[in-house]
Amino acid sequence: MSEEYSKCDLHIHTKYSGYTKYMGLTFPDSVEEPKRIMKYAKKKNLNVIAITDHNTIKGGLETKKLEKEYGVEVIVGCEFSTTEGEIIGLFLNEEIPKKLSPEETIDRIHEQGGLAIVPHPYSPICHAIGDKMFDLKVDGVEVFNAYHRDGIVNNIALEKVVSNYHKKPVAFIGSSDAHLAKMVGNGHTIFKGIDSDDLYRAIINKNTSYGGKPTPLIDIILWSYGMVYESEKRILKSFINNNLNISFYKKIMALIGGFVYISTPLPIISGILGNYYLKRKAKSKLKEVGMSIG
Repeated sequence: MSEEYSKCDLHIHTKYSGYTKYMGLTFPDSVEEPKRIMKYAKKKNLNVIAITDHNTIKGGLETKKLEKEYGVEVIVGCEFSTTEGEIIGLFLNEEIPKKLSPEETIDRIHEQGGLAIVPHPYSPICHAIGDKMFDLKVDGVEVFNAYHRDGIVNNIALEKVVSNYHKKPVAFIGSSDAHLAKMVGNGHTIFKGIDSDDLYRAIINKNTSYGGKPTPLIDIILWSYGMVYESEKRILKSFINNNLNISFYKKIMALIGGFVYISTPLPIISGILGNYYLKRKAKSKLKEVGMSIG
């Protein structure tokens, strides 16, 4: 194994992540093409990345085809929705159904020779596993998630993992949770070696560390703008190919709403208000888990 240390990002979303619902609205979770993801991975000097779209490995399989072109190794992964929270599977070669129990999801990941990682375990906005992770056969825990900008939930995860390490040792994972190509590498895992085989061993041996900085608010705003813009294009195209199963009236209302959003300062206003809202939710999570973090 090489004596070098390398960086990887093990939580990235592409256009294959499907749709998400937030505050009564439905929009694409990511619209990023695999090529743009690889472009930024190379730019950020990442040796390895994992594509972890929601409940599918399609994005990982597509992005892996670009390894030679960009010189970045791709791990096929997935962020699974289980009955009790999200679990990331790495080094996968087969689909696993969503909405299984976390125990069965992890067993199926391990049956493929894969690794099971808990993402954002104390997130107040995602379906998070929480303390349940200490009863599961997980290989690593995301103690730094760059997408969670509040500076609280990551600290909860880190302190919880450290305080329980004597009975549940896990690899420390840092990730970007990128939904925009520009976000790739904002959070990363550091491991000894240069390739995915070295990374695999490092996680199994609990010999990883993490680094990075929270994703800038402007990137979150750009992401929301991009999602609405892409939704507008899809609605317009649906008038021709009729591939959206919604009424004409709802399409018109969605178009008007989207136009108002992207043609006014609303993305900036919603970004600032959303940031404030998430900070409050994070503080509530801190009280919920009964911790005090300075």
